[in-house]
Amino acid sequence: MIEIIDNFLSKENFIKLQSIILGQNFPWFYNDYIHHVDDGQFQYFHTLYSDKGEPSWQFSLVNDCLKELKPVKIKRIKVNSNPKTESHSRGGYHIDYPNIKTSILYVNTNNGWTKFKDGCKVRCVENRMVIFDSNIEHVGFTCTNQKRKVVVNFNYGTN
Repeated sequence: MIEIIDNFLSKENFIKLQSIILGQNFPWFYNDYIHHVDDGQFQYFHTLYSDKGEPSWQFSLVNDCLKELKPVKIKRIKVNSNPKTESHSRGGYHIDYPNIKTSILYVNTNNGWTKFKDGCKVRCVENRMVIFDSNIEHVGFTCTNQKRKVVVNFNYGTN
């Protein structure tokens, strides 16, 4: 099941999160691929939390999201920034981690989207959250009408 929730956070809480992530002082890290070392693409990212290390000092940005998602155990929370492309491009279909939940919060509105293997397509609308079983294969498409497509990706257990 794929659940789509518009206006996931209150307007005030979303604007606070959005202004920090899209601001000039948010720290980004470069990755020379999106899903596989030889996929020919790149993205900028910031890992807010990983069960393999210490949380980022920016981790508190997603506290309001976590209150709504109610994870039992967090695997990873990562912010991704994909630059504008001339035409829509995509990575490969993938799962982030098996047998947990994945949620994607869209930070900015653009003409990119997330597509699921079953054909479902979720457009990038700011403050929209899509929640799904992590075993469902999905792929992100870049945008062509904004400078970048920015999402927060949550991977977590619910039991």
